[in-house]
Amino acid sequence: MDARITKQRLGNLISYDWLKMLVTIVCFVLVLVLLFTMTATRPRNTQEYGVYAYTDLSTTSSFSNLGETLLERDVFSYDILAVSSEGFSGNNYASATYSARRAAGQGTVMLLTDNRVYQTDENGEPVVETESQLYSFTGGVAFNAPGAITTTYDTVYYLQLCEEYLVQFFGGDWAESDDFDGEKTPEESFARNEGDKRYKTDEQRAQGLEDERARLLKLREDYLAVREAFENGTFTHTAYEDAENEGETVHLGINIGGLNRLTDLVYYTDSAGTRTTRNVNLVILYNDYLYGNDLNFETVSFLRYLLDTYA
Repeated sequence: MDARITKQRLGNLISYDWLKMLVTIVCFVLVLVLLFTMTATRPRNTQEYGVYAYTDLSTTSSFSNLGETLLERDVFSYDILAVSSEGFSGNNYASATYSARRAAGQGTVMLLTDNRVYQTDENGEPVVETESQLYSFTGGVAFNAPGAITTTYDTVYYLQLCEEYLVQFFGGDWAESDDFDGEKTPEESFARNEGDKRYKTDEQRAQGLEDERARLLKLREDYLAVREAFENGTFTHTAYEDAENEGETVHLGINIGGLNRLTDLVYYTDSAGTRTTRNVNLVILYNDYLYGNDLNFETVSFLRYLLDTYA
């Protein structure tokens, strides 16, 4: 049998079988893409972190690239797999877009301003003419007890919850010692990753447990740095009278306007036409799927990043 490759036979192959070869290659590529898509680790909603800037703030290119930056700098723990940022300024459909995001459970924190406008009444007393974006957005209420229905956390309560979480692992002397002397172990918290495709082998699970220990140690260090920032006045809680409980105080956001270089990220223009961040607040959006979850306090690490980067 003559099986020699000749110019004529090669030409016939190219002439008649090129389409079959092309279809085969395309099918092979599609199968590979489908295989990788099906086997890849997909972030759960608890493993996603979203930073929003409301309509009253302008954003910079640094904000547009913030998600990538936070991932590259390992700002969050190993278990945060997707980070995004989105600004709503200049968007005619901002309200609808934001509502759609929140309906899907997206978004972790949001930046907005706290600029109340006052006027004088007939008795010469100042009265609110226009509420701030912060107060309007929160409605003067925040999540500060189990069962409350709100859109944001009371920021004092949130940090209190974080401290209680650290005590579970490091014990009552958590601020002085990084020994795991608490009632809960890293092994117990790592159990949330049961069935995660990243941890199929003993070696992978061992590395995952080391990453979990590192997560807890990092959270402790970040919390201590953030606590110091509150103590020295770099960060402050924005307090109002609780709209639903007369005489009680609620903390609607964290004023981060004292960060000197924050205009490199977001800003608004004051009455003099100057870019400023004086009353920029960070609100912690309340997501019920995160309440009581180990990844609920990643915002502490985000605050540490803002402190280290823009102070």
